[in-house]
Amino acid sequence: MAGDREIGSGGGPVLVRRALPVDARAIAEVTVRGWQAAYRGILPEDFLAGLSLPAREVAWRSMLESDEEGAAPAWVAERNGETIGFAASGPPRDADVPLPGAEVYALYVLPEEWGTGIGRSLLETAVGHWRSHGCPTLVLWVLEANGPARAFYEAMGWEPDGGRQRLEIAGTSLAEIRYRLAQAAPPRGTS
Repeated sequence: MAGDREIGSGGGPVLVRRALPVDARAIAEVTVRGWQAAYRGILPEDFLAGLSLPAREVAWRSMLESDEEGAAPAWVAERNGETIGFAASGPPRDADVPLPGAEVYALYVLPEEWGTGIGRSLLETAVGHWRSHGCPTLVLWVLEANGPARAFYEAMGWEPDGGRQRLEIAGTSLAEIRYRLAQAAPPRGTS
C-alpha cells in the first residue's frame, strides 16, 4: 500500500500504514489503554476503568468507513501484525487555523511502547502527508495537565499557539491547549 514504511525498533521492525475499517478494534484498544495510562491522575480512576471498548470500536469503524475520499486519514503502527499505535488527522476544526491547514486529532501508542520512536514515526507520517498536500500549518490539542505529551510535542517542534479551551470529561473540568507546527523553513539557497 502506498505510504507504508518500516522503522526499526528493539522489538522488531514496525510497519506504519494507512488505517482501514478492519483496524477499528485495534485502534479502540490502543485508545483505551492509552487513555488509562496517560490520564491516570488527571481523570477519575473509575471513569478510566470503565472506558468502553465496543463503543470506541463502533466510532472508529464509522470514521474509517466514512473517509472514502481520504480527507481524514489515519495510520497504524504494527509490529508482528499487532497494532501498537495510531494517529488520526483531518481538516482543522478551528475557524482561526489558516487554510490550507490540518489537525492531528489523536496520537496514541501502547504504554509499553512509549519512548521507542513509534509516536515520533506516526506523527512524522501525518505531518509528511499533510505537507505533501500543501498544508503549511498543522495543529493539535493536548490536555494542559499532560506534561509528558506536551514535552513530546515540543521536542518534535510543536509550540503552544495561544489557543485554549475547557473540556468536561467525567465531571472533571480540564484545560486543553492548542499546539501548532508552522511551515518548515525552505532549504538554504532557495527562495
